[in-house]
Amino acid sequence: MGMFSYEHLNSFCATYDEQSYSKAARVLGKDRTTIREQVKALEDSYRTILFTIEGKKALPTSFARSIYKQSKLLVQNSERLHLRMMNAYQQELTRLDFYHDTLMPNDLVVEIEQHVLKAHPDMVLNWLHRNRDEILVDVTQAHNKVAIMQHRMENMSEYPISAIKLGDGDIAAYARIDSPLFKIGEIRLEDLQLETQYISENQSKTMPEWLGISPYFRTVSNNDMLLELVKVNGWALLPKSLATEAVNTKQLRRIEFNELLSHSAKFGLSFFYPTSFENTNVYKGLVEVLKGYATKNL
Repeated sequence: MGMFSYEHLNSFCATYDEQSYSKAARVLGKDRTTIREQVKALEDSYRTILFTIEGKKALPTSFARSIYKQSKLLVQNSERLHLRMMNAYQQELTRLDFYHDTLMPNDLVVEIEQHVLKAHPDMVLNWLHRNRDEILVDVTQAHNKVAIMQHRMENMSEYPISAIKLGDGDIAAYARIDSPLFKIGEIRLEDLQLETQYISENQSKTMPEWLGISPYFRTVSNNDMLLELVKVNGWALLPKSLATEAVNTKQLRRIEFNELLSHSAKFGLSFFYPTSFENTNVYKGLVEVLKGYATKNL
């Protein structure tokens, strides 16, 4: 009985995911015959059947279903190990693309910027706002792409990246200082439903349970635009770090609730990076800055 290889498991997982040898071949950039041979070799080695063919579909057997998760994990860990070994030397970065979503604290941006200017004065640093799925895909593409955004583990496993959880931030509801909401003695859910709700595009995907409270909602992708809109109309859920300046200058006021949102909500903030980023000249110092900020603010 022979041992399985990475190629065997990768072909098996791709076929399982696609329910087709042909589609698996396209995903892996190989021909159908090769994929089928890899799966057949795995079946022969362990004297089992992994798929039954019905029309054009390769349907997994009960045994295939029982080993899929462990097989997928082995494939992903093998890919991460490969990337680490391929990048087992310190790389000098000349450019760093820093992705973020709407929950990125502005004061953290300033701290990172100051650190890079001092420690790596010749490096180009780009701040790029994207939605979550775009970020996760882009961060896997090169060793000089990193991100800070809301921590959610459920869809991370499919990407060969690492994450460091920094801590939890506050998010609360805010409206303009002269909003009619503040003329109500006890603000309730039905009061919010009568006012326009401005929704961050990113939050609409990452925090759906907090959104759509009002049927009169507007989705906005840009933080600055969202802030300007809520200063003149309606209300919005905002990270405390984003709303602080507007609150201090009496342009916005936090809404206190007697139901539903009685306290600030918490969101986990994490630093995401490709494993190969650990071998760059930027990694250690940047992580120290992030952990220092988290200790003070999160």
